[in-house]
Amino acid sequence: MASLTRASVLLFLVEVTLANGISCAFAEHEVDIAHTAAGQLKVEIEFQPPLVLRPSVFPGIIGYATGEVGFHSVIFDDPTNDSFQLSTDADFRFILVARDPGMEVWNDHGSAYMTNGESFYIGVPPFDTHPVWNIVSGVPGNNYSLTLKLRDLNSIYPDSAPFTLSFTPIAPPQLAIADNHDGTITVTFTASPEEEYVVQVASALGAGTVWTNVSTNTAGTDGTWTYTESTTNQTQRFYRAVIN
Repeated sequence: MASLTRASVLLFLVEVTLANGISCAFAEHEVDIAHTAAGQLKVEIEFQPPLVLRPSVFPGIIGYATGEVGFHSVIFDDPTNDSFQLSTDADFRFILVARDPGMEVWNDHGSAYMTNGESFYIGVPPFDTHPVWNIVSGVPGNNYSLTLKLRDLNSIYPDSAPFTLSFTPIAPPQLAIADNHDGTITVTFTASPEEEYVVQVASALGAGTVWTNVSTNTAGTDGTWTYTESTTNQTQRFYRAVIN
């Protein structure tokens, strides 16, 4: 990874399409794009906002970031939900309408943050296009949003209505320890809901502290989970949780 530039990483994320023309599902989190029977663009956000962002793994990009939110053209008609495949004669961009302070999306060259009114290349259907979304500075628990709209450069469809994508920084775990008075203790952790964390233990703190993984947990919908263990033959024990 040391030899990759920020631009090359971002450009890799822009679009992943299979040779047979069927879009590749690079991401778990999709923004599905279709049209209605009346010819209006339809945007369906297929994840529950705000989406938790983890610390950035991209070279040169600070804060919290993801490339796992993509614009995906639907690949079948669903008349029941008034959702139909897009014309292959269309050519799409998204327009950044507004953004909260601290929230950014990188342009389609991977060279800078987008400015309000700027467009990002999505392309001709079928597409599965992944910008890099970036909370440069933010407080866990707070939401940071961008307002976007879709535009077809070939005017087959009118602009979509504005829509909003919301994100929040992943929360560092907080913990509380309770003595169960039966030779065990329970550690209760509180962090970001439905995110995965690893519980670690150590017998001492200081230079050369060795932390050992003892449990991998997915936080509940309220952001909590517990870890219980015996205190037998233990004079002291330290606990922490780290993002998996």
